[in-house]
Amino acid sequence: MRILFVHPNYRSGGAEIAGTWPPAWVAYLSGPLRRAGFDDITFIDAMTENIADEELARRMEELQPDFVGVTAITPSIYAAERVLELAALHVPRAVRVLGGVHGTFMFKQVLAEAPHIDVVVRGEVPAAIRKLYLEVLRLIG
Repeated sequence: MRILFVHPNYRSGGAEIAGTWPPAWVAYLSGPLRRAGFDDITFIDAMTENIADEELARRMEELQPDFVGVTAITPSIYAAERVLELAALHVPRAVRVLGGVHGTFMFKQVLAEAPHIDVVVRGEVPAAIRKLYLEVLRLIG
């Protein structure tokens, strides 16, 4: 099972002043997944690397992930939705998952405006994402 996490290429015009740093959410999710036996995990930091949609799509096609996961705070929701739209177009068999604060509280809106998102994980993601991936693995064999 190949998992791809993508930190969306979101620009606010202000947050970048503080510099760049690895997003903690990736480590926060990767640990429980690795303990559950999922060890094929790739992370693309599209924000820090300033990756354009075309390059991100190319990398997705090259990786052929089974899951594509993103996170979103409210200001970055449209960038996160775009990542999952690219996944739907370029790796359509991948399960597309959105987590984060925005999805937790605005899940109905997110699912209504972005039909290419398969799952919105709400609340504390590490335990939920592990259960989700194990269930999908069970269903697809």
